[in-house]
Amino acid sequence: MTHRSSAAKTPALVLGTVPLLFANWFVVASFLGRDCFLLYEGGNITECGGGLSEEQMAAAAGLVAVVMLAVQIGLVILVRRRARIA
Repeated sequence: MTHRSSAAKTPALVLGTVPLLFANWFVVASFLGRDCFLLYEGGNITECGGGLSEEQMAAAAGLVAVVMLAVQIGLVILVRRRARIA
């Protein structure tokens, strides 16, 4: 592998992981925030019953999304190594 080919893969990797991280966050936030509902139709005032507040839910979703991304990248690496061997 040359230096040029690895340098070209870095932007592609970043462009692929950023949307995946956002998608992971959205899925986790949707799951954690399923008990949240709007109190006020015209604004962002929400009430999350019996669980995390909106801010805590967003922060927890971010942490879980990063862990999910690490697992997904690990699985991609594992599959690529298995594919090269076979």
